Amino acid sequence: MFKVDNLAVRLSGKSLIQGLTFTVPKGHITAIIGESGSGKSTTLSALLGMLPARASMEGSILFNEKNLMAMSEQERVELRKKHFFTIFQDATNSFSPTQKMKPQLYRLTASRVGHKEEEFLSKIMAILKELNLPEDVLQRYPFELSGGMLQRCMLACAFYNEPDVLMADEPTSALDMLHQQEFIKLLKNLHARLGTTILFITHDLGVAKIADSMLVMKNGEIVESGQVSEIFKEPKHPYTKRLVAHHF
Repeated sequence: MFKVDNLAVRLSGKSLIQGLTFTVPKGHITAIIGESGSGKSTTLSALLGMLPARASMEGSILFNEKNLMAMSEQERVELRKKHFFTIFQDATNSFSPTQKMKPQLYRLTASRVGHKEEEFLSKIMAILKELNLPEDVLQRYPFELSGGMLQRCMLACAFYNEPDVLMADEPTSALDMLHQQEFIKLLKNLHARLGTTILFITHDLGVAKIADSMLVMKNGEIVESGQVSEIFKEPKHPYTKRLVAHHF
């Protein structure tokens, strides 16, 4: 799916990430874990082709054998639209406060795949029900919904679009413990049902447990990688050992 080799990103003369080499296997859940400032979100932005204009990038990023770094901006936009779906940390920032949810969810789903309103309503209503969201969500404004409900609306869009890759950047950090667990359960359901490749970023080892494999980042570098079960059982890098010890 993704094959990253010796990736480095610099911005205004400062190194943000360096020497990143890893793969994101098709159909697997991969977690990138690390503290704030470790380079996790920059890595995700590089994969999405959404780095700041002033940033410079070296190395290679292949998606299904296609070189993302050789693509034009328009090609990257089309790639994101067709193959990727991204859920960000705070869902309130993903929606306009001045529009009801129906046109916004339509824009994030049906308009991307060319569905008319009737097909959109039929499909989205079934998904909302599955995610325990009330039917009247479509007629409400974002500020009338809780953070957990808004994150589930974003997840509803992922269920609708059935992307090849779902990317999630700290999707649970703005939620309380109960809603975190609910969101993770729904994420696992998405993966189980559709076989979606999932790449998510988190600082929470409890959330990372659902992944198959894990990349541990510190100061812009990957300090450890491997199967989640193995890393939890026998972490090798001192930083990973501290994270695991703190978690337990």
